[in-house]
Amino acid sequence: MNRGAPGGYTPGVNDVRVWRYEARRAGRHLLAAPPLLAIALLVTGLAAPGAGFTGDWLARVLAPLVAGLATAAVVAGEPAVELHTTLPTPLPTTFARRVALLGGSTLLSAVALALALLPAPAGYARLAAVCGLAVLLMGVGAWAAVALRSTAGASTVVLAAWFADLFVLERVLPALGVRVAVDLVLAVVLAARAAHLLGYGREFSEGARR
Repeated sequence: MNRGAPGGYTPGVNDVRVWRYEARRAGRHLLAAPPLLAIALLVTGLAAPGAGFTGDWLARVLAPLVAGLATAAVVAGEPAVELHTTLPTPLPTTFARRVALLGGSTLLSAVALALALLPAPAGYARLAAVCGLAVLLMGVGAWAAVALRSTAGASTVVLAAWFADLFVLERVLPALGVRVAVDLVLAVVLAARAAHLLGYGREFSEGARR
């Protein structure tokens, strides 16, 4: 949803309608994916305290992976890139709204998974781990989608980043707090790079045609 005049949105379009529009454009099935995964983990007992190492590991890493893949699909799946480059609202703002909606649904799933362990300290650790990895993979997904303009290509990059975090970063930085901080810094750098690339509307739309 874009501004029809410099002063604001066109008459009759309020903030709620803007976010509803962006939710439709992002894909409600993609926005619903992280919470549905959390529900599945909770219902099957994999996110419960007695699920053991495997259950806890799945509860920490699956939701971020889904969030990253969904971000790649949201950004790379926009079919009207050229139209957006002619509208007053910058393309980075449009994508930021949609990714923010996905981030909200991912946060909801992270909270639900953490509540399964509270009041034990492990609940807070799970919340931090899920949010940190999710932010990183969403940054990777956004950047890869902008750079490659391909959902399949961006999804492959997200999967590679997911494996790298699990099998490299976790061993190099075993402390959860340090790893989350690194995840956040990398996510900010990648998001800034994606926004920078989106600023070049002509080059971006030409990439969409290739």
